Amino acid sequence: MRSVLVTVLICALAGVSSADIPVPGEYTYLDSINVTGDPPDTNVVWVWTEVELESIQDGINLAESFFTHPLADRIPELEDQGVDTGHSDEVLVRGGTHSTVHFFHTPDGRRTAICQMADGVTLRGADRRNSKIDHTGAQFGVLCLTAGEETVITNLTIKGGIGRDRGRVDDGDPRNLVAGIACLVDASPLIDEVTIQESATGITVRGTSTPVITSTVIARGSHHGIYVQTEGAGLLTIDHVTLVQNFDIGISLFTGETSITNCSITHNGKNGIRVYGDLPVVEYCNLYVNDYIDPDPVDGPQDYLGMDNLEGQFGNFSDEPYYCDFVGAVGYDYHVCTASPNVGTGLGGSDVGAYGGACSECVSLVEASTWGAIKALYR
Repeated sequence: MRSVLVTVLICALAGVSSADIPVPGEYTYLDSINVTGDPPDTNVVWVWTEVELESIQDGINLAESFFTHPLADRIPELEDQGVDTGHSDEVLVRGGTHSTVHFFHTPDGRRTAICQMADGVTLRGADRRNSKIDHTGAQFGVLCLTAGEETVITNLTIKGGIGRDRGRVDDGDPRNLVAGIACLVDASPLIDEVTIQESATGITVRGTSTPVITSTVIARGSHHGIYVQTEGAGLLTIDHVTLVQNFDIGISLFTGETSITNCSITHNGKNGIRVYGDLPVVEYCNLYVNDYIDPDPVDGPQDYLGMDNLEGQFGNFSDEPYYCDFVGAVGYDYHVCTASPNVGTGLGGSDVGAYGGACSECVSLVEASTWGAIKALYR
């Protein structure tokens, strides 16, 4: 991040509300207000700083700095007067692929990620499909440590190749999974309208983290969709999420209080939901055609494992969702057809999964050879 100091003398400012901090790009903000001279001959000197932001992390660092900036207490008053101070807590990720790798210190040692969230900062993509974080060269796409409920990740795509073992050599922790989003320590952000595809694990949740995950798609990953091993800090919420075509388990739960509602968990290589410890609340979910890579020779494929099969209970069901483009003919589209059983069958008449109905034809393109093709990707 490079900066240029610009000093301007003005008598009045005609301002607008502060904009998001764009990355990459140039950004100008009010750095100080100085008064020179003696009354009645005084001048107000407005000092502006222009910075060039080269990576997402540059934008997050700048947004975080505004919380403790010397002018922080005066910003609300100035903006009420129409001054555009440039002090913003929202980072706007422009369209394109963002892949600059950074090193961060975590309780598990040094880790790599494209960015680490700061408490209270919003990371927003300009376009969900085209604002892409590519963490092929890093263990995590977005790393969250000590990020509270006012932290937001939204409207972008995260991808990271098909490797799932990077970062697990000599770290002493076989569960430190490579992931699109990693909530490792006291991290409770809102993860909303995010697409995580072709990553390893989509989202890993550990320690005292309790994120809220909503309206998100996790697809075609080489490991789990969501992996949870928390320490009882509170409720983890997974709501209106589509988990589809992941090689391993849709949602893998070890410990922690978890609510899973209005989710479409289908076509994952192993179980839809696998429970090793604390039982989750599961309501209004569609679990369908999971566990076809290596099903139990006696019991057959299991959508649920380690807990009761809840099909037909609490609004849960098992039906073909009829995704609009399951095979990637036009880039994969996990909206469903307008007559899909996912439409209108969620809590309060909402749609099950991240997306509602968008295409007219309800045609299942899933063939017996599909899992063989998927398995071949990861051998």
